[in-house]
Amino acid sequence: MTGGPRDWEVPGYVEIERLGSGAQGTVVLARHQTGGPAVAIKYLAGDLLGNTNARDTFRSEADHLRRVVDPHVARLYYYVESQQGAAIILEAVPGRSLRRVLDDHDEPLAAEAALTMLKGSLLGLAAAHAVGIVHRDYKPANVLVQDDGQSKLIDFGIAVLTGQGDHAGTPAYMAPEQWEGQPATPATDLYAATCVFVECVTGNKPFQATTVEEYRTKHTTVPVPLDRVPEPLRPLVQRGLAKSPAERTWNAHQFVGELEELAVREYGPDWERRGVITLGAVAATVGAAIPLAVLGGSLLAHGASSTGVGAMASGATGHAAGLMQSAASADVAAKAGTSTSKGVLTKLGGTKGATAIAGVGVGGAIAAWVLWPSGPGVGGVSQGGIHAHWTHPGLLVGQPNMPASDTPYMDLKLKVTPARMKPGTTLRLVEYFHARTPSGGIYLPGGRRQCYGENSKRTDVEGNYSFGWNNEGGPAYGKDLFFYRIPPAKRHELPTGTGAIPVSATSKITDKAEPFVPSECAFLSKWTQTFTLRVPGKDVLAPGRYLVTPIGPMRITGKRAGVSQEAMGTVNEGAAPLVQVLGG
Repeated sequence: MTGGPRDWEVPGYVEIERLGSGAQGTVVLARHQTGGPAVAIKYLAGDLLGNTNARDTFRSEADHLRRVVDPHVARLYYYVESQQGAAIILEAVPGRSLRRVLDDHDEPLAAEAALTMLKGSLLGLAAAHAVGIVHRDYKPANVLVQDDGQSKLIDFGIAVLTGQGDHAGTPAYMAPEQWEGQPATPATDLYAATCVFVECVTGNKPFQATTVEEYRTKHTTVPVPLDRVPEPLRPLVQRGLAKSPAERTWNAHQFVGELEELAVREYGPDWERRGVITLGAVAATVGAAIPLAVLGGSLLAHGASSTGVGAMASGATGHAAGLMQSAASADVAAKAGTSTSKGVLTKLGGTKGATAIAGVGVGGAIAAWVLWPSGPGVGGVSQGGIHAHWTHPGLLVGQPNMPASDTPYMDLKLKVTPARMKPGTTLRLVEYFHARTPSGGIYLPGGRRQCYGENSKRTDVEGNYSFGWNNEGGPAYGKDLFFYRIPPAKRHELPTGTGAIPVSATSKITDKAEPFVPSECAFLSKWTQTFTLRVPGKDVLAPGRYLVTPIGPMRITGKRAGVSQEAMGTVNEGAAPLVQVLGG
């Protein structure tokens, strides 16, 4: 797979161009055959498919990525694994690596531009740290700079959970504790980010070396080199490069606060506007942006990036292999004021309340595609996806310190066949459901979680809440499919209003699982539900195009006494499958 054609491709995706290849595999730019935005697909090398350690590492990367949802991190869409291959499908970010920007630019970055880059990276790292992930390989090659001066963090190939660790990393940016094999913490990433910041403002890495051992000695024993750093920036660098993690800023958000205070004091209140403009202009001078979402060290030289320091991480976490099935939904009609024994959705139509596997993650990529057959007759496939979560989940679950990254959520992926149909045609809608329902936890100031388990009798853990897609008192869930005529329904918006045409259907649930996962302190649920119906005549469904959903209207609701949906930050996003009803 690394050098020649692949034996396997993610079903449904068409390669546009190859972006790069290396020891771990290949990255291609691709698009789904039915349309939608371009994506970056990272394929595990064919000769590594039989290597359990390599598969675990690859799967672990996807599992880490799906936890981190932030504008400053390239977003995971799906993870796919089979006997034939494995692939990570990611947001294709048009940008250039910071490595290329620094190499091709003749002089150091202006302070405002470097501070802007550092702030974006710190926010991306903060999102990772909030869900217990330490990147461990922050370096210029793993930061993408876009034309607008914004940056995104990529490549979680050797990331680990906070508290884990070994000697993995890239020598020029490794914190002292990494060299000693000590557990990785957020402070480990902040050290590396400060190293890169020094390189941006001086044109050189903080420590110069030609061997791994020389890097080890300098990072662990040599004082912080401040003489080349602009004087106003020295306090920030000295704190970030402290030899002991305890002497560094541990919290990335706190580091951002210190950065902003310094920047405003030294460079004025409009420093960030100037920095974004400057960084974007510098990036534009080094060539056109290309989708580099996953071209980092762990792909192109997984092992070389650490120059023999052990870049290949091991020990995947459990449920990543199921990510391709993320985005789906079933028992989704929570009625006000009631909840199931697992603290979430009301029982409806005999189906138990939804809880959750972490699918594509909060705010996960949602697309709707339709593939019409070549001829005018019945055929084709239409797909859609819906994602629901809360930006202020603490108000929903009764835990004010709960971070947004721990939000309850539901993902719904829908597939309809055929996409073009006539009266009398048998329509089949398959719904893949994933959801996450926190339970049994307490959140302390700063967002740190203490989990007391699913059977906790404490009164201060999250509870007394419910959520779901509400069918407004209509038929029991699973009895109907809802058709929304276009227009007035809009093609790329969820049908959240009135005007649905219900059509009786039968349904069956399979592959159901609702475990409580202590590491998530939440119930993680998934199942598949298949609906079938015979398309009625034109007296019910006149010829035309429709959006079809299993719930009508598609409005998420969170239930907690006295708290409004607006205060909770209720989010319901995505698109429903589009179908066309032909004349009889």
